[in-house]
Amino acid sequence: MTSILEHLQRSFRLADAADIALVSLFLYTFLMWFKSTASRQVLVGIGVVTVVYVLARTFDLYMTAAMFQAALAFAAITAIVVFQEDLRRSFARLASLGKFPRARTDTTGMDVDVLVEIAFELAKKRIGALLAIRGTEHLDRHVRGGVAIDARINKALLDSIFDPHSMGHDGAVIIDHDRISEFAARLPLSENSMQIGNRGTRHCAALGLSELSDAMVVVVSEERGEVSVAEGGELEKVETPVALKQRLDRFTRRVRPRNVADLRRRLLVENSGLKVTSVLVACIAWFLVSFEAETVQKTFVVPIEYRNLPDTMDIDDTAPTEARLTLTGFERAFNLLAPSTLKVSLDLSKVEEGQQQIAIDESHVKLPSNLALFRSAPRIVSLGVHTWVRARVAVEPRTEGRLPRHLREREIKVTPEAVQVLIWRSYRTSTTRIYTEPIDLSRVNDASEFKAKLVVPQQMRLEVDQPAEVKVMLDVSTDKTESNNVPPGGP
Repeated sequence: MTSILEHLQRSFRLADAADIALVSLFLYTFLMWFKSTASRQVLVGIGVVTVVYVLARTFDLYMTAAMFQAALAFAAITAIVVFQEDLRRSFARLASLGKFPRARTDTTGMDVDVLVEIAFELAKKRIGALLAIRGTEHLDRHVRGGVAIDARINKALLDSIFDPHSMGHDGAVIIDHDRISEFAARLPLSENSMQIGNRGTRHCAALGLSELSDAMVVVVSEERGEVSVAEGGELEKVETPVALKQRLDRFTRRVRPRNVADLRRRLLVENSGLKVTSVLVACIAWFLVSFEAETVQKTFVVPIEYRNLPDTMDIDDTAPTEARLTLTGFERAFNLLAPSTLKVSLDLSKVEEGQQQIAIDESHVKLPSNLALFRSAPRIVSLGVHTWVRARVAVEPRTEGRLPRHLREREIKVTPEAVQVLIWRSYRTSTTRIYTEPIDLSRVNDASEFKAKLVVPQQMRLEVDQPAEVKVMLDVSTDKTESNNVPPGGP
């Protein structure tokens, strides 16, 4: 155990901490969704099917595995259809997690006392009401048919909106921070009959919005004269004004912290059990999947790149073009490695003319921080470095085959007779020539003129303005002796 802890201390990286943090974030989002979804039984069923499938694969139950594999594919499609709204909301919440809440610096805020007073006054008068208070998520996608206004929260305005003679009294009032943004709005209806019980449409609408968003909805029943609160897919009756005020204060501190203490409470205390569970599961998963106490070695054949060679220099073709690299590290590090990106990169900006030897080390190979170079073959790269110099060299025609028996070569001329080239200084001599491609003499029947390409060896380069081919003129004569021995009409 001590050796594992010591190895963990040595090998744990900042990237591993980020890995655990990201997985914890996704787990927390999933657990929050699982906690609030109204169709939890379906998810449990999918989980059971998954466990049975894994066990069937483990114990080689081929027919069961095949059947449950098809069931899993069908279940995945079904889950996307059934939970499409929940999935959309989860991704929206995940995106909003990047926006860290800020402590409120202004002194104004939602007038909780006014909301508490109007709710219980309306309940006493048996007048129905819906007060939807926006959380961190926008409600535009869920609310329909509202009349937009922009007014401070005040008792007189709310009293007139919910007056039974008002045209918008059956709808909901949408509250965004300290403003009334809409009235007469229609909210989505819940299908959770267990929560709704024998309550009316207002309670159904309040619960529906709380299931699809993080809003809090205060609902007043005109039949019972009761005040209830819908939040997080749960509908609860509130007995006293003090209890409602406490719920509203808790909600406002969560969605819009008043100070640093509220902000800290939101980040650390709210849903602390789910957060701790997510981190613990992520740590266990990292330890099982990613942590390795033993290192492995793998060998790759990679190209050798020669870079930054000065334009006045060249290397000969004896320089190696590939190397075998043996790398060492954890298996998980190799899983993230793209072998096609590996190469040995040698900087030749400071080489000198002549035979050079360069030892390959980690500075010549770009590796992830969790992999190291164990061995290289070749360990030392030997190459000849040459300097280009300008020279004028003679062009010499090259021939192959033999002239027909009745012909004799008189003269062969090349135009131009010499060309300007760049040549390795070590290769340059007084007898250096550049040759043409071979001219087949067996096809010649008379004095001829050819165009022949120059064959440029590695040790030479033609200057930019020099021709890549030359004109070859072949002058021949007829061998009279041979001609006289041939009778008229042919041999």
